[in-house]
Amino acid sequence: MSFHPLDKNFATLGDYIIRASRTGECERISQQLSQMDPWRTLEYSPIKLKNYLLSTDPCLRCRVIIANIVNESNIEQIVGVFCVRFPWLFGACLELFAIFPDYQGMGFGAKTLAWLEKCVAADTRNLWILVSAFNESAKIFYDHQGYTVIAKIDNLIQVGFDEILLRKNLTLAKSSSGN
Repeated sequence: MSFHPLDKNFATLGDYIIRASRTGECERISQQLSQMDPWRTLEYSPIKLKNYLLSTDPCLRCRVIIANIVNESNIEQIVGVFCVRFPWLFGACLELFAIFPDYQGMGFGAKTLAWLEKCVAADTRNLWILVSAFNESAKIFYDHQGYTVIAKIDNLIQVGFDEILLRKNLTLAKSSSGN
């Protein structure tokens, strides 16, 4: 059995929780993702996204972000989702990260990313992220979080669309913050 920094299935982060994704909710999540960029522009179908979220790859962990708010049907409010591959290039790779549109700009993304960085920093020195070159808001977000552009990868996911490889050296980030 392999180790993964996200093997712990549950975390409380103040006003929300992070937990493993459940099979029954992956269809709803994949539908939402397929209507959002970059997945919409890159023509990811709900079925392809659902299969990814349900992957049995031993190096991949998919987690949902749940707000401490409940809708009128008393159903948990999933505000986002992320998937992390470990190990990957002397680090971990945040392969998918989405905060759903109704919850963007509320701090869920920054707080979740900071938590994730702490989770993986004990076991590795890098957190890698691929961002579609056309996804300006994501590039700005990651820049504000201290990520550095490492390379542009032409036509990686789909011909005509480039990806930007970003990295945060968690060892340097930790030492510069005084920890």
